[in-house]
Amino acid sequence: MTNGILLFAFNNSNIDYVKQAIYCAKRVKQYLNLPVQLITDAVDYIESEYPFYKKYIDIVTYTPAPSNNSVKTFNDGLYASKTLEWKNSARTTAYDLSAFDKTIVIDVDLLVSNTKLLACFDTSEDFMIANHYNLVNQKIEPSFDRISDKTIPMYWATILYFTKSKTAKTIFNLVSHIKDNYRYYRTVYNITETKFRNDFAFSIAVHMMRGFEISTEWPKQLPSDMWVSIDRDILIDVNDTVIKLLAHKSHDYLPVKLTGATVHVMNKFSLNSFIDKEFRNE
Repeated sequence: MTNGILLFAFNNSNIDYVKQAIYCAKRVKQYLNLPVQLITDAVDYIESEYPFYKKYIDIVTYTPAPSNNSVKTFNDGLYASKTLEWKNSARTTAYDLSAFDKTIVIDVDLLVSNTKLLACFDTSEDFMIANHYNLVNQKIEPSFDRISDKTIPMYWATILYFTKSKTAKTIFNLVSHIKDNYRYYRTVYNITETKFRNDFAFSIAVHMMRGFEISTEWPKQLPSDMWVSIDRDILIDVNDTVIKLLAHKSHDYLPVKLTGATVHVMNKFSLNSFIDKEFRNE
């Protein structure tokens, strides 16, 4: 049986997700010591711009960028933002494209800083997905526990685990169906956001798999932490397991230091700036 990490990266005009994927894979190698597969449309780009990627990424799989993209505003801290294309709908292909028998899919802007995810491979579960998170600054951000105010619990596709199994295949088939009929499911589940989100689609698929009931029995919680730094925060530094950020607070910032925490850094601009410094000597 083969175990591995699966990443997706599709660049837009301002954000280099391929660069983030390489840095993500570097930390995966450091803390999890697992093979990494990257799914991207930028095969020539990674070869020309980042020839050292082979130190961290074992398999590069070409797939076209998603065609049903939306536009999203990306914040860079409190005072800057850009409206850019958001190519986020390829995750439905993870089951079919994964080269592994047991797969952990993570966002490329996730900074892995411990070994907790390795426990996935010791479970008997065929599918797990993050359903708990910690906000870097709990005091200023509302809860994201449900996909809308009066409907079902939110699951986070930032981290998910699956085996090549009937259960996992059914989940991914449902997510693909939900994506293709997203306007309908937005209405049914009272989702006000018009953009397709993997978090919403997987949450709905889980609800359907449970017979449209809300339960904590399945799927099991992933054996990992997940801290969320929103895009109004700024990443300052990463030194091994220590991650330093400025968390937004009204019209100011609050310094935060996390140690040994797996952190989802949603400010893509500050993450890319940090990675540029890290890759100077590669």
